[in-house]
Amino acid sequence: MNTAPAQQALMTVKQAAAILLCSEQNVYALIKRGELPYVPTGTSKGYRIDPSDLTNFIRGRKVQHESNEPKAPRPRLKHIKL
Repeated sequence: MNTAPAQQALMTVKQAAAILLCSEQNVYALIKRGELPYVPTGTSKGYRIDPSDLTNFIRGRKVQHESNEPKAPRPRLKHIKL
C-alpha cells in the first residue's frame, strides 16, 4: 500500500503564465533570473513549475503599501475659469 502524500502535477510555463496573468516570455525571464524555481524536463526550454513554488513566489512578491504621511492637498487649477 502506497502511503505517500498525493502530489500536485507540475505546471507548464503556459499554465504558470495564465495564473500570473502574464506572458510566457515573462515566466521564462523569471526562470532565467533565478526568481522562479523550475524542474528541467528537456534540452531546450523544457521547464515545469511546482505549484507550491509558484505560490511561494507570489507570496514573496506581495507588497502592502503603508503610508503615514498625510496626503498633499490637490493644487488649484488657476488656468481654468468656471
